[in-house]
Order: sequence, then structure tokens, then C-alpha cells
Amino acid sequence: MKRLAASLLLLAACGQDGAESANASPEQIERLARAPEEKADPLASVRIEPLAPGDLEREGLLGAGCSFSRGDRMLLAAVGSNAIVRIGGETRHLVQSAAVGPSGGFFEDRQLSVSVGRLDEDGTAAGEATSWPARIRVTNRRSGVDLVQRGHWTCGA
Repeated sequence: MKRLAASLLLLAACGQDGAESANASPEQIERLARAPEEKADPLASVRIEPLAPGDLEREGLLGAGCSFSRGDRMLLAAVGSNAIVRIGGETRHLVQSAAVGPSGGFFEDRQLSVSVGRLDEDGTAAGEATSWPARIRVTNRRSGVDLVQRGHWTCGA
């Protein structure tokens, strides 16, 4: 890349017929040759994205279970011993590392640790399910980065 930028600068200087050419300093050439650094989002590996209803069916997570939502967007679904989240556009399967129920749950895979806990004892009935204010913490176990969000933990009958 550096050679290409230097070559282009030299060609541009040579192509000026009789015109006074501008000399580029080594610092200018170096600056032009460097690609701008992209700043990586440190939270990208722990930012959970909304699940679609089709995701639950495709992953075999239909039936009574528990879920964590923010607003009308489901971010984690747990049925039986299986749970899913979506991070970076990829659906990730998590296993329970403790019992999951109305008080919350703990889930993990090789890279992630996810905990959900209720923030209040009083739940709101919604049909056959009950919903509580809750928080979710998603931790990247390799980098130590974590993200905490508030929402609702809902468990069905």
C-alpha cells in the first residue's frame, strides 16, 4: 500500500509537463500511505440484538419458557435447557449453567456468560405468563468486556 501511494505521488509529479512540481516529504508520503484506523467497538461482542419470531421456530424454542425483552424486542429466549441470543447478526446457542425460572437464569457458551435477574418481586400477569422488571448482563469471558441492560423477564406457565 505504501509503495502504491509513493508511486502515485511520483507519477503525479512526473505528469506535470513543464509545470513546477511539488516535492512530497517522506512524512507526507507516510501519512498518505497509511489507511485510516478503524476503531473497533469494544461492546460489539456483548451487544445482543433482537430475535425474530422465526428465530424461535427455526431453533426449536417453541413452547413455554422464559425470555428477556426490552420494549417489544426479545433479546434472549430460553426453553427447556436451550437458550438463544443474537450477537453480530449470528444466533448463538447458550446452555443453562443454573436453573432457569421466574427469578432469572444463568447461561453460557465458550465465549459468553449471560445472567438475568429480576429487579422486583411484583410481577405483571400477561395471559399465562408473568413479567418482572429485570436486568441482563452479557460478559465476553475472553476479553472481560460486559454490558448490562434493563428490561423485562417473562416466564410462561
